[in-house]
Amino acid sequence: MSIEFLRQVAATPLPKSYTNTRDVDAVKILRQAGLVIAMLDSPPEGGARVIAITDKGRAELLRFPCPERPSPIVHKQKASWLQWATRRAHSAMKKEEHPHRDPS
Repeated sequence: MSIEFLRQVAATPLPKSYTNTRDVDAVKILRQAGLVIAMLDSPPEGGARVIAITDKGRAELLRFPCPERPSPIVHKQKASWLQWATRRAHSAMKKEEHPHRDPS
């Protein structure tokens, strides 16, 4: 099974048709694994049409995130953590500037 091909399928609008022999074979493997819902043409056409990605297919995509770009969820968590750390550091620096200031 090729997770890379599953990523390609997930990145395209569905339904999507494939006629290249290599792509059709990849669709067959994904279908046998239960990762996509696909219709296969009988010879001589021999094409494949992916209708949808199954819940199992989505779970596999989440298990193996794309290495070249971070997940949007992870990015948001990092951003919020960074914002929190920046505010804490800024607050600590202000306290150091005025350590004896009366808060009232």
